[in-house]
Amino acid sequence: MLALPLIVAVSLGATSPVYALIVANNHSNDPKQASLKFADDDGARYFTVLQPMAQQVTLLTVLDEDTQRRFPGLAAQTRPPTRRELGDALVRINAAMKADREVGRRPVFFFVFTGHGQRGDAGEGSIALLGEQFTRSELFSQVLQPIQASTTHLIIDACDSYFFVNQRGSLPTAAPQAMAVAQFLEERSLDKFPDVGVVLSTSSQQESHEWAAINAGVFSHEVISALLGAADVNSDGRVEYSELRAFVAAANQQVDDPRGKVNMFARPPARDRSAPLADLTAPSSNAFLLLPAGAEGRHWLEDSHGVRLADFNKEAERPLVLALPPGQTLFVRTATREARVETGAAGRLIDLAQLPWAESGIAARGGSLDESFREHLFERPYGARFYGGFVSSSGELPVGPAPEPDLAP
Repeated sequence: MLALPLIVAVSLGATSPVYALIVANNHSNDPKQASLKFADDDGARYFTVLQPMAQQVTLLTVLDEDTQRRFPGLAAQTRPPTRRELGDALVRINAAMKADREVGRRPVFFFVFTGHGQRGDAGEGSIALLGEQFTRSELFSQVLQPIQASTTHLIIDACDSYFFVNQRGSLPTAAPQAMAVAQFLEERSLDKFPDVGVVLSTSSQQESHEWAAINAGVFSHEVISALLGAADVNSDGRVEYSELRAFVAAANQQVDDPRGKVNMFARPPARDRSAPLADLTAPSSNAFLLLPAGAEGRHWLEDSHGVRLADFNKEAERPLVLALPPGQTLFVRTATREARVETGAAGRLIDLAQLPWAESGIAARGGSLDESFREHLFERPYGARFYGGFVSSSGELPVGPAPEPDLAP
């Protein structure tokens, strides 16, 4: 039996209330960059995942027609991804988090961006808002420095995203100018923000990868799968940074098309390297799906509108619990079978072993890169064996031991 307490409570009572600001933009401000197709879908997915566990979630995006069909009713809850809307959202969220801190709570803040990024001539990274860029300097001065969160998670899925968070390159040669620039960069170094963790999709000049078969960016889909619980290797209900990194590494290990290789930079908050990105034991409105020990292999989870919520390839040794949005009809699928899941009320735990399976009618479709993703993404099973090898070779701080089973009558 899992020692995972499935708590049903409103987040108002949480000691660590969650806030999220999600910015998703398909379009670039550079005419040489083609528009993305699924950045808005990725933003909608992050909203779907974070809303049940959060006190407040703000989504800044313009959903295209297809995305509005896949996420009916969501467009009415969005605002455009402009500089003004970004600033207004930060003011509202900071006021709420400051009030939390005044009564002893420790708020957690997610800043998520999916869309276009680029690096300027001086090496400074930026992300594309609607009609203008938002630079690395502005990230530090307008987001990180004034933020009222006890813990902040930055998740950036954009080309050249490394340079949106980290500086690189030589300084100007003139001594006074070099000193001024060095001080500027030092003030905007992540080392100055020990409560901030970062998850970035690429390390240098690679493009973000989108996969039409799932209407999503590959990296964001992997992160979202992990946040729903698929990366929880020790069944404690928490997803830490080392688990996310190992999960993404396993998901991409067998992809043989170089165009589909996803690079990742992730660093947990220096103050607490075990800080979870997701905590399924915290108050939320989620339902839960249990894949018991013995269940193994590649599965994916879709809703009734065809939105692909999560992919994973489970090792058999330990059970796995996934968070599910309540009150929905979902489908757990493999290459040949599917099981229908009615999530029901918040807090409900559904045992996959008790559900009837039927033959799946889902057909695969087209293209060499699509085939590489379909055949090899998530091909490597993920669990304690893969995780142990990953942390021993990477030097990551490992998660704690698996919790003892609850044997109380």
